[in-house]
Amino acid sequence: MTVIRKRCFDMNKFFIITNIKRDRDLSVTGRTVDFLKARGCSIYAAEAGPSEDGHYTCKDEVPGGTDCVITIGGDGTLIAAARDTADLDLPILGINQGTLGYLTDVEVDKIEEALDKVLLGDYSIEERMMLCGMIFDQKGEQRTESRALNDIVVRNRMLTVSDYELFVNSRYLSSFKADGMIVCTPTGSTAYSMSAGGPIIEPMARMMVITPICPHTLNTRSIVISADSRVEMTVSDDNSSVIFDGHFPCALKAGDRVSIRPSSHVTRIVKTAQDSFLNVLSRKINS
Repeated sequence: MTVIRKRCFDMNKFFIITNIKRDRDLSVTGRTVDFLKARGCSIYAAEAGPSEDGHYTCKDEVPGGTDCVITIGGDGTLIAAARDTADLDLPILGINQGTLGYLTDVEVDKIEEALDKVLLGDYSIEERMMLCGMIFDQKGEQRTESRALNDIVVRNRMLTVSDYELFVNSRYLSSFKADGMIVCTPTGSTAYSMSAGGPIIEPMARMMVITPICPHTLNTRSIVISADSRVEMTVSDDNSSVIFDGHFPCALKAGDRVSIRPSSHVTRIVKTAQDSFLNVLSRKINS
């Protein structure tokens, strides 16, 4: 669902997350801070990241009363911020210094124009579904839990084939012999799943896509299921890991079960441009 807010929600307190691998000299961060401060806004900047485990910040670093998170980097920076601050339900504005820019709304040469729109309330907010993944051992005891905006991937870390049993809503669906399995949101359909042959889905839709990675069959295709479904996978050996949005790999043992369902949290992305997803997609495909 897209929530349009025009001149009805004032933003004046911002939390900025910078990827210093993109903004190496912090010039873009400086421009952003200077512009907002000149208009009387309160600014708090996170320590530059990312850390070794893929975190850029944690929710405890975000001051109370913050109205909006601004990320400076690529889509990966915004995705990490979405996971790290999901509990706070804050909108995120992405300034793009990456390559693809499916999620980051603002190009560097349009920073001041976009921030002016935000301060005037001339923006929209897109709510993107997230996934919650839990790992259970053979005894049914939960080992870990995490969230993802793009995808949750179960993959053989030895680059060999594994057997995966797939269940949807507790009903057995099929067994797959593959290098791994991807479960993605519509937002993640333009990421790893697309590279593995999965469909591209309009990001505001509510559904999940299951895509095998290099399946050892001739007729295996992606499976699209309702967003209200629960996907479960069991692994046959000790060589697989589960990965959340490309980070936090957790090793699995034979018989472990990965359970994936929609998260109760969403990612709220600020949009200042009037560009449609299809226009953006067309530019990315043809660039």
